[in-house]
Amino acid sequence: MLGPWNFQEASPEQALGRFNGFLKSVILRLSEAMDLGEFNRFKFYEAMKTSTASPPETLRIDEKFKQEYYVVNVIGIIITSNHKEDGIYLPADDRRHYVAWTDLKREDFEDSYWDRLHGWYDSGGISHVAAYLATLDISSFEPKKPPPKTPAFWDIVDANRSPENAELADVLDDLGRPDVVTIGSIVGKASPGFQEWLKDLKNRRGISRRMDKCGYVRVRNEEADDGLWRISNVRQTVYAKAELSPRERIEAVNELMGKR
Repeated sequence: MLGPWNFQEASPEQALGRFNGFLKSVILRLSEAMDLGEFNRFKFYEAMKTSTASPPETLRIDEKFKQEYYVVNVIGIIITSNHKEDGIYLPADDRRHYVAWTDLKREDFEDSYWDRLHGWYDSGGISHVAAYLATLDISSFEPKKPPPKTPAFWDIVDANRSPENAELADVLDDLGRPDVVTIGSIVGKASPGFQEWLKDLKNRRGISRRMDKCGYVRVRNEEADDGLWRISNVRQTVYAKAELSPRERIEAVNELMGKR
């Protein structure tokens, strides 16, 4: 049964801390997702993966001055925010979050609106809501299916897209989306500004992640300790379409090397 004892509230910063007794609740509300303290929204998204989906079937509980233990994972998490585009982070392939948003503000309601609403709740409205939910037919609901992606969901995703990802996708389109491609080929087609970004050593670690967003994965040369391929007498990283099988990726790399 869901009651006040099964409903808890925590801040996003608390949710990212060590002690997590609130995970025992059935409903957990994390208020104002923008208030992350020392954390950023990308770390928040990664950290919440375990508790926003099932499996895992159990969650580890760590409460102060108590021995750690596990509880059955029955938690449902509601994240609230007054900030849409600069609130939480969501990638386009997210399968855990349903986003509901309204542009209404407090000023859009009459002063008496909330008094009437809570008066209705207190005079039997809560029982009507409970009766409706108890008889609601959810036989067609598929709990393992990703939630619908609403316009607000895409607003959040688009706000978090890196401009470098878009430029990279444009270059790959200009190259005809080849089966395999090198960073050298991409640099040759990129705009001057993007060329500088690609050549900057501090950005090298992020290139593989951006290539993955564009549908390409790194192909490792298992015969070389550094995993690189020697093309035109230069050691290079090669990326292949993620949709190709491992064998097809190697064949495409060999074909690329033969052409060179």
